[in-house]
Amino acid sequence: MKPEAPSLRQHNRATHLVLMALALLLAACSVNPATGERSFTAFMSPADELRVGREQHPKILAEFGGAYDHARASAYVNAVGQQLARNSDLPNLNFTFTVLDSDVINAFALPGGYVYISRGLLALANTEAELAGVLAHEIGHVTARHSAQRYSSSIVAGLGTALLGVVAGGGVAQLGQQGAAVYLQGYSRDQEFEADKLGVRYLARTGYETGSMASFLSSLQAYSALEAKSSGLPDPASRYNILSTHPRTGDRVIAATKAAQITAVSNPRIGNIDHLNAIDGIVFGDSDGQGFVRGRVFAHKILGFRFEVPDGFHLANGTRQVIARGPNKSLILFSADTKTYRGRMTSYLTGAWAPAAKLSGVEAINVNGMDAATGTTRLAQQGGSADLRLVAIRFGPKTIYRFMFATPPATTQQLSVPFRRTTFSFRRLSEREKADLRPWRVTTPTVAPGSNVAQLSRGFPLPGPKEEWFRVLNGLAPNSQPFANQRVKVVVE
Repeated sequence: MKPEAPSLRQHNRATHLVLMALALLLAACSVNPATGERSFTAFMSPADELRVGREQHPKILAEFGGAYDHARASAYVNAVGQQLARNSDLPNLNFTFTVLDSDVINAFALPGGYVYISRGLLALANTEAELAGVLAHEIGHVTARHSAQRYSSSIVAGLGTALLGVVAGGGVAQLGQQGAAVYLQGYSRDQEFEADKLGVRYLARTGYETGSMASFLSSLQAYSALEAKSSGLPDPASRYNILSTHPRTGDRVIAATKAAQITAVSNPRIGNIDHLNAIDGIVFGDSDGQGFVRGRVFAHKILGFRFEVPDGFHLANGTRQVIARGPNKSLILFSADTKTYRGRMTSYLTGAWAPAAKLSGVEAINVNGMDAATGTTRLAQQGGSADLRLVAIRFGPKTIYRFMFATPPATTQQLSVPFRRTTFSFRRLSEREKADLRPWRVTTPTVAPGSNVAQLSRGFPLPGPKEEWFRVLNGLAPNSQPFANQRVKVVVE
């Protein structure tokens, strides 16, 4: 028998090392502080969780509109959260609770005790117990160390690939290069179930009504359905809400509540009036710093511009861009480029924005006194082609605003004039127009005897069926009416 080739011997040794390394990693489990069970958290220690939370906190604020500047609402959320945290399985962890200046109904947590909810969620919740249910669920993710589990599992998957690469002659240069997005990815179904069980435990320890998780989820599902109905779109602008990061159903929440085996809380705290007092006057929908959708018009008070989309298009304000969806899968995307560019706008179009697009018909235009350029291209994509028209407008020395109009080729000609009108509707706001732009707000009046939903919702500025909006925001069943002297939520301009 010939001696084994060195390369094969090295291959077998490397394979043995891979198996040993993976076996050691899989053995590196820790006892979960909340469940008492062993879980795999080898690549993120509690000290790492604290460090990650501190590092990511300012990035989260920048990404989600910053902290909402409303002292009463912020103090209220912090007080509720700290009570729950003291009754959690990590009572000595220094939790930080932040209300984000975002109308998207969302809540999430970072490792190390950083918990976030949006002002949109505050406005939808009807009681302190519902707010507590959301916060308790997020605290459950923290105490169960779900981020550490998810991060460690992702590293193991990457490590397995990297070690197999070593066996094949590669390297481990990519090992450990994880971005911030890994901390905000959706949890597994088992982790959501576990966070609900822990959340119910913390609610009961703090004296809250434990069915609040399910009641809030019902309100959220009704809100999402009405938002889709009012916009005419099944998924309005792909709104990123709590259902995206926490895919739960009412049945699963109820099952988790039963699995928690919590004895019924005697005289549970609900806190309807305290919640309404705390949220009275908060902004509903877009804020000054985000710009306002008003029918088919988008106007930004602080940045000082406005434009109007064609009839049949539905506007939605996103974090990074404004989106308008229209008939036959037509689309308008509006965004900003805040990098300084001193060249001609035609050069910006072909060189800085879309150098690989092979634009045709590129020309300089003037949009209400502002230098601009436009050009078109046809984009081949799976399922067909799309015609794109790009428009770039120099608004200031460091700001270029951009429209991208997308249409199926069959409807391009039909929408040519409406898109041109949208382009030339872009203009600066006057000081009077800026002063007239105000956000919508939540008020919490007391229902007068004899008042009904039709009367109370008459002034609602929200698009769509006003009475349905009133019922959804107040947790009222269809065809039901509020009773005399009840406190309710009303949205006003």
